[in-house]
Amino acid sequence: MRAYAQGDVASFEQLYVRHERAVYRFLLRSLRTPSMADEMLQDVFLSVIRSATSYEPTARFTTWLYRIARNRLVDHWRSHDAVALESLDEVDGCDVPYVESLVAATSDQPEQIALDRGRAREFALAVEDLPAAQRETFLLHAESGLTLDQISAVTGCPRESIKSRFRYACAKLRARMSHWSES
Repeated sequence: MRAYAQGDVASFEQLYVRHERAVYRFLLRSLRTPSMADEMLQDVFLSVIRSATSYEPTARFTTWLYRIARNRLVDHWRSHDAVALESLDEVDGCDVPYVESLVAATSDQPEQIALDRGRAREFALAVEDLPAAQRETFLLHAESGLTLDQISAVTGCPRESIKSRFRYACAKLRARMSHWSES
């Protein structure tokens, strides 16, 4: 980011390529509308461009980037959905590793592929059903790889609240998916 601020355009391209997909997934899972996520992604990176000269590396770049993305989401919810914004204030959380891939086909057999896709859809719906604050925390950790401390910095919530949100989200997901171990 510092190189981009000093005029190295290729540095911005590297930042964009490195972070664009993860930020998009975070926005898409939060907004649930691809066109809105696309639009907000562009807005996030326009903010990065506008802020280049004033960027101060007080935290990791990803922490700063996700704070911008989250602020855009909060602005969106303020103007479109007061209920979603209010639910961000509840306290919940989790300390369990994220499933690295939603679809992990172990064979090329059509039955296995269909089962894996069904499980991926079921898991995605379970994530969508989480309360907004838990979903946000879970996605920032799972999709973006942020630590609980980094999520605390991005959201401005105390680390213990983030830890609690993450723990509750994982417990709900684990309970919802418990029938998988039976099959």
